Amino acid sequence: MADLARFDGHPDTAEAFAAAAERARALATAGGSTGEAVRSAALAYAADALTALKLERALPQSSVSELVSTVASSLGCSTETASLDLFLRAASSPRLLELPPLVTVELQLGLLVALAPISDVSLWSAGTLGELGCLVRVGDAEPTRRVRHVARTTLDGVPDGEVSRRGWIHSVAVKRWQQPYAALVARARPDCRERAIVFLEEAAALLAPVLERNMLLERNAARERALVDSGERRLLRLGYDLHDGPIQDLVALATDVRLAGSQVAEHVDGPARAVVAGRLDDLSAQIVELDRTLRELAQSLEPTSVLESSLTDVLEREVDSFRARTQTRAMLDLVGDLDSLTASQRIALYRIVQESLANVREHSGASEVRIEVRSGNHGTEARIVDDGRGFEVATTLIRAAKRGRLGLVGMGERVRLLGGSFDVQSSPGGPTTISLMLPRWQPIAAAAEVTKP
Repeated sequence: MADLARFDGHPDTAEAFAAAAERARALATAGGSTGEAVRSAALAYAADALTALKLERALPQSSVSELVSTVASSLGCSTETASLDLFLRAASSPRLLELPPLVTVELQLGLLVALAPISDVSLWSAGTLGELGCLVRVGDAEPTRRVRHVARTTLDGVPDGEVSRRGWIHSVAVKRWQQPYAALVARARPDCRERAIVFLEEAAALLAPVLERNMLLERNAARERALVDSGERRLLRLGYDLHDGPIQDLVALATDVRLAGSQVAEHVDGPARAVVAGRLDDLSAQIVELDRTLRELAQSLEPTSVLESSLTDVLEREVDSFRARTQTRAMLDLVGDLDSLTASQRIALYRIVQESLANVREHSGASEVRIEVRSGNHGTEARIVDDGRGFEVATTLIRAAKRGRLGLVGMGERVRLLGGSFDVQSSPGGPTTISLMLPRWQPIAAAAEVTKP
């Protein structure tokens, strides 16, 4: 591990390197600290370090080659052996498998190009109508007609050896239920064919469960979209009902109050007239404020307002509105690309922040609330923390559910429908913390370049 120290020293990978070192020591100890155990632990450390470097920043090929040479020299093996061992360990790293399928595939293929004797690689699949699509590609070269032909032939079940025995382009099938599900096509020199095929076959085996997970996510996403759309339609209907019902009633009430003011003025003289007029003016001001609040609420119930604007802008407007209505100090901290969230995730995150601020305003008595939202490779995390009076979480949730007030319960269900996690921490005296995590996910098919079959 000391030989790899020069690759460390960057703040963005320090934590990952420390975790890799701790894991390597545990593996060596568990293996009896024998020479073979130490060798295996060193390979694990190098693979974890390479994964961390690939995850956190662009890694030039020269750095990868240097790392491979260092590992080979330290272990007393060839660079070919070190490259294969590093690929098998790094491409199957749990850190990669925790990521969204598209990100996992891109990183696995990036490791393949970095460590295998190939210059570029692409992953292909056939759509429901037989159309050929490039799901992911890594490398400088654009897919050629020959590459597409090889991919199509592989998806039709023809082994690589029958496609190209002496050429530069090689392909293996990624199988599902023993049938070709996708084609992994790479470019390598003829003299590296056998070694390139071994790398491709190992990569195909690693890609199969990732693509299977992507398929399951797509199916779950379809069901989730149907459920979320149903909920949003109800909220949209509620917004329309507010506009056409109570808001119009308030407009009529304001007119009646003004009329009452003019009628009362005709029958009240002296100091009493000023008192009555002042009281009616107060009522009119309260009606105007209530009308403004209901209109803001009706508008906030429209999901299109969340989808058509930057989520950053939407959250900032919601917090500004909260500040205008209360004496509670509100701080908003946003980090990362929030607009990479799916439509359902954007709506869910917005609704949770909205509901949390409403609870702070109505129930907490807090003097300060902080909203933190951070988006990264693994997903989007949010925390809403207030210094209010707090509450007993379990008792409050049960009581609210019995009374039909499902704010917190609804928050959790929204997040769980999206495959995320949700938690409420509080106790009498406070503080209260609402935290959630939404996994980053984009279906692999969304990145496909569709071509005619």
